[in-house]
Amino acid sequence: MAGHPLDPNEWDAVLGKLLRYHLNISEEIKVLIGKIREEMNQDLVPVAEDRATYGKTVKQQIRSMWALEYEIVDIQEAFSKQMGSIDVESMTDDFIEEMLIQSKPLQAVLAAIRDRQKLKMDDIMKEYGEHMKDLEPLTIPRPPKPEPKPEPEPKKEEEKKPAEGEEAKPAEEPKAEGAPEEAAAPAPAAEPVPEPEPAVDPAAAAPPQVEASA
Repeated sequence: MAGHPLDPNEWDAVLGKLLRYHLNISEEIKVLIGKIREEMNQDLVPVAEDRATYGKTVKQQIRSMWALEYEIVDIQEAFSKQMGSIDVESMTDDFIEEMLIQSKPLQAVLAAIRDRQKLKMDDIMKEYGEHMKDLEPLTIPRPPKPEPKPEPEPKKEEEKKPAEGEEAKPAEEPKAEGAPEEAAAPAPAAEPVPEPEPAVDPAAAAPPQVEASA
């Protein structure tokens, strides 16, 4: 917990000076890049890289202060929704007491955020206070709260892995082009058709008649 309550005006002044300090670093880097181009002085390249890295660190501190302000805005919006539909003219003492009791959890959350703001401001002053003490605060609109990034979808496995204890089946070898296909099984031999017997003439087949003797 912070030793002293947060002063909102002091918070705004520290944030404004940190914004000004970051702007001065950006202008310094632009000057270094111009000298590198005009004078072809490669010795200034590492200097410009170091200042750019340092500028990113300062920018991260600014974003951390904004993040705490976003939390304050969320609490204020939640409280406004809770109190927005109340008819002030028709409120009774009992109703007011009930609403104050219901708002206590939000007040506790708000107090915890204020404590974190105080700790963050003290840390920034220890780190950058000497560089910012003579700077004029820069006032710029706070950017909108960034939207949360969507979680990446899990990648689908290209090949299905065999279950435990199950051996993977070997892939079938492709047939070579022009290779003859397997010969089909020979068809069964046809049974011989019996030749038809010659027709018998009944007249020729009858025995010869014997003439009777006188």
